[in-house]
Amino acid sequence: MHVPRTRSLVGAALVLTVAALAACQQSDSPLAPSFAKKSGSVTTLSSTSATWDFAQLLIGGTAGPVDEGSSVTITNGSFGSILATSGSGQHVTVKGGDLALTASERGLGLCQTSGATCTDFATQGDEVGDGGSGTLLLSFDGVLPSGSVVQGVSLGSLQDGEGFRYSISTDDGGTFGTPVDVVPSTGSEVVDVTFSTPLATSGLVIKFEKSQNGSDAGELNNDYTVRSVTISQPGPELLGRMTGGGVKATGSQGEVVTFGLTLHCDILLSNNLEVNWKGHQWHLTKPIETATCTNQQNDAPPPASPIDTFEGTAYGKLDGVTNSYAEFKFEDHGEPGTSDRVQITIYQPGSSNVALQIDDQTINVGNWQMHYDQPHGSHP
Repeated sequence: MHVPRTRSLVGAALVLTVAALAACQQSDSPLAPSFAKKSGSVTTLSSTSATWDFAQLLIGGTAGPVDEGSSVTITNGSFGSILATSGSGQHVTVKGGDLALTASERGLGLCQTSGATCTDFATQGDEVGDGGSGTLLLSFDGVLPSGSVVQGVSLGSLQDGEGFRYSISTDDGGTFGTPVDVVPSTGSEVVDVTFSTPLATSGLVIKFEKSQNGSDAGELNNDYTVRSVTISQPGPELLGRMTGGGVKATGSQGEVVTFGLTLHCDILLSNNLEVNWKGHQWHLTKPIETATCTNQQNDAPPPASPIDTFEGTAYGKLDGVTNSYAEFKFEDHGEPGTSDRVQITIYQPGSSNVALQIDDQTINVGNWQMHYDQPHGSHP
């Protein structure tokens, strides 16, 4: 989970983060007025991400456009299938299978039908909105396993002033939320939309239509391709532990901060975390409150381990005073530790005032080490 993606694009790229049209839970925070302790919990997760490049999966190596009919099932190996369907009077099309993965002119679109097929793409279009109106629906119920989520979609073939529209249904297309219209900045031929809350695939349908906004007038106004979607699937439970000593980082005020730790993903065994900076010491009050262990880049070994990232929250003593809350994230990205990362916020005891802040950064000295968590788990 939380896998960063970079893309080299034809034209400038624009990444948009949007609020998913689904309920989301807000976690407790020391910023809440009550500043109440959270009950101990643990989340040990693995995930696998897959990008469904529609042109590659349907017509890889072929230029297109290809008329796929009123619906087409797009299968991506063990990840299952997505069903693409068109509204009345249109067919699903796909093009750009011979272009580079970074090209704008790839992906799904629509054409207006003439009789049973659409053969005149010059007048009937090959993109959503090209040559007329219409809807392209992507249904995700065929994506496996249960618990899969859509992280984002990529749209292309957007010329200056053109926009796009999408809306979301969580009941298999029975009802859709308020449409979202987006007009990218000038020169953004490819737009990646990242959902701030990933969308569960169960019952999910995303509808793409011609945008009602945009400055480009005429028949070709606001046409675009749906290039790809990125989906994350849950994997087996991950258990491990992280160790580290003599690690140094730089606080937001320029202070040198050192760490020593042993943390277990299942939070059952003894955990230790000590943080020191000039004139101050924070150390863990056991047990830790929460732990989330994930495998972001699968690059922690050696030694072999099932995880590379440990996120958690805990209470400890700050300069001998109890009830100081901490939020932290440690990432092990292999040897010799020069790519390992740290992020931590420590609050004054019983307060939302920050005592120490280390923004996400590469550590200066030392090394995190992820391990199989013994005796609860062992190297296979």
